[in-house]
Amino acid sequence: MTCTTIVSRQTNWWNHAQTEHMVSAEKLNRYHSVYVEYAPRLISFARKFTSMYAEDLVHDVFMKLWDSAVFDLPENELSRILFASVRNACIDHIRRLNTETKTINTQKQQLLMDELAFAEDAEELFIRKDLVEKLMQKADELPEKRKEVFLKTYVEGMKTSEIAEQLELSVRTVENHLYRALLFLRKFV
Repeated sequence: MTCTTIVSRQTNWWNHAQTEHMVSAEKLNRYHSVYVEYAPRLISFARKFTSMYAEDLVHDVFMKLWDSAVFDLPENELSRILFASVRNACIDHIRRLNTETKTINTQKQQLLMDELAFAEDAEELFIRKDLVEKLMQKADELPEKRKEVFLKTYVEGMKTSEIAEQLELSVRTVENHLYRALLFLRKFV
């Protein structure tokens, strides 16, 4: 999503909020600054799980949180709530897709759910640096290809299709390596 698209969506909402809700300028300014600051990062986070719907999910999260006092919270709490809300929206979206189409491969869905759970766990790991170091030490114990897939996914931020192409593996093999790496590392987190 480009900055123009973010600003355009935000501006449309801004005009609606001013006319429909007659909210204070201070609240609108706070919303605007939070939206501009967090929307690109939240969209990037959501794209990892639902690439086509990431922008819509993030926009919906902001709309749902508008009437709450979330935007008045301190930065660290606001960030945590926004990322958790987007994570939950991604989980709900994945579940809806599963009920709409029964043909989704269950292992791939499990991998996405594990990645979402790992992302939640990773958020806590960044807060506690000692756990990050332990996780990276344990990652060194993974078999070479599995370790390489794990690092390319979570350190370099690559998608499974990109990793498969680079390592000359099938996407399925990359997903399997990642799934098994997460199973192994979860024991130590």
